[in-house]
Amino acid sequence: MPACRVYLFTYDRNEMLKRAIASLLEQTFTDWVCELHNDLPGNTFPEEYVRSLGDDRFIIKTHRVNLGTTKSFNLAFAGCDEAYATMLEDDNWWEPTFLEEMIHIMENDNSISVSWCNMHVWKENEDHTWQDTGKTIWPLNHDQLFTWPQPSQALGHLHSTGAMLYRGSKATQYQIPPDSLSNAVELIRERVFEHPIFLNSKVLANFSQTLVTSQTKDKIKWTGTQIMTVASYINSSSNPKATIKQLLELYRTRRPSPVAVFFLAVCFYLKKPSLLLNLNANDWYRTMRWCVGNIANIKPMAAYLKSQEETWKFLKANTKQFESV
Repeated sequence: MPACRVYLFTYDRNEMLKRAIASLLEQTFTDWVCELHNDLPGNTFPEEYVRSLGDDRFIIKTHRVNLGTTKSFNLAFAGCDEAYATMLEDDNWWEPTFLEEMIHIMENDNSISVSWCNMHVWKENEDHTWQDTGKTIWPLNHDQLFTWPQPSQALGHLHSTGAMLYRGSKATQYQIPPDSLSNAVELIRERVFEHPIFLNSKVLANFSQTLVTSQTKDKIKWTGTQIMTVASYINSSSNPKATIKQLLELYRTRRPSPVAVFFLAVCFYLKKPSLLLNLNANDWYRTMRWCVGNIANIKPMAAYLKSQEETWKFLKANTKQFESV
């Protein structure tokens, strides 16, 4: 049996897919099997291309219907017999030693169930060439073991799907509700990871900023999901008042400001008006501006949150309790 199962996901990106596959074939660690998921029924290129390689390590799975990002990615957490598993998206690619180095980290520390590496950021130009941004997602030379919770996990995530390695025996624990917003799969999934989780700050993978993305630009859905994630985080604190104060100190300087999300989290889920005493005058100004500018979106947002009851229950149940500092 191979040591690692690679889940490769593609949707109508034939040229990028070839680059992703090339990076897999160039891995110095070769004891892998790749489960290629094509989420565009009718597109025969992925199967034809893989078969032309004559490499029996590939398993081809063309979806009968388009599943979308969340349901497709959940397939990578259906469970496998391999010791390790990882995900590769068609628009990203790995450096040759990605698997070798990441597996070495996991083999040397059984306390780590999830690890990921730093990623180099590339931008797609209008002519479909690629520009090196000179940026990485994390600073270099700063490996870090993250315990739960990190304040940044209230509204964000730490790990990167396309640079992650996890233990196959744990995979089924990491599935998320199928109707969760695709933009937030990492944020939501990270709530069920066993911490600590480990960042290898060495750049072993590449992240693409593509011209076309499957992520929604629906502000109602994105804001609604943020409301759920921050509310579930605060709800899991032993001292919600101290936690919301800490979070506001971190987030009120961000641009665009997410301060209104805290107000909405209290209104929709937390139901504790006293928590709003932590908002200062500038916070209230930004919140009222948001409310006035989005008054027509409040009712649709309430409907969206109602439709996301499964995701809310998931977040509430899986956001681990913690002692507030």
